Amino acid sequence: MRILAVAVTYNPDTGMLTRVLDSIASQIDGIAVVDNGSANVAEIGRIAQGVGARVLSNAQNLGIAAAQNQGVAMAREDGFTHVLLLDQDTILAPGVVADLAHQLSFLEREHGKVSAIGPAYFERHSKQQTRAYRANGLRLSRISLENQTRPIASDSIIASGSLIPLTVLEQVGEFKEDLFIDLVDVEWCFRARAAGYAAFIAPSAVVDHHLGSGTVKIGRRQIAVHAPVRNYYWVRNALWLARQPYTPLAWRLYFISRSLAFLGAYTTLVDRKRLRLQLMGRGIRDSFKGRFGRIRP
Repeated sequence: MRILAVAVTYNPDTGMLTRVLDSIASQIDGIAVVDNGSANVAEIGRIAQGVGARVLSNAQNLGIAAAQNQGVAMAREDGFTHVLLLDQDTILAPGVVADLAHQLSFLEREHGKVSAIGPAYFERHSKQQTRAYRANGLRLSRISLENQTRPIASDSIIASGSLIPLTVLEQVGEFKEDLFIDLVDVEWCFRARAAGYAAFIAPSAVVDHHLGSGTVKIGRRQIAVHAPVRNYYWVRNALWLARQPYTPLAWRLYFISRSLAFLGAYTTLVDRKRLRLQLMGRGIRDSFKGRFGRIRP
């Protein structure tokens, strides 16, 4: 197993990026940094050079999916067998990659077709650990990882920190660039699931994660607060994904209900309410009109 870490950057905090790359430098076989048109690209290059990373600088923001696909292409060119996807603020503790690799090998022997394995995230804003999600008919079950020691199957996993064999990407296809950002990882996991592959979360591989700039609470649930434009992408992509034949029924209902919840929460509980409403309305229209990619001026 030869692993290339693919870190996608877009105007990152350089101190944080330094910690991210330092945290994985001794855990993998190579690092690729794919930058999406950052203003501080020169500093990113210097940080990457310090850990021997290969850098690909895009002239503009192509979106997370396109950047990840570029990293996958680099892995193929250089003879790697697996990619470890990373956000610019995901710091992995020592031993996490080895743990994921060991668990992946075990699962491949036990289950056969495994699409990816990822760590169990602890979300710093909500102070909650990620859960596994499984659709069963109309029901979407949320499975706690507390006291679990073996990998847990999940319909989808977060891309950052996930370990993926290149052979699976060849069979399933790469990440859908039209989505640009938001739900790119979910869409790929659903596509892999439809092809007979299962994704897993490793409870023993715990990673801290910051989702957005905070959270707002609706009943017993919490939703992450992102920049307003992310409301556009999430609603647009969620309503598109709800219409795809490979999306499980319970997830289709989830995306529709969650979009309605977003319309209520983001227009009453957070800042820039009018702008968020306008962007989500536009996201709904663009989803049904088939307008994807980067949001148009």
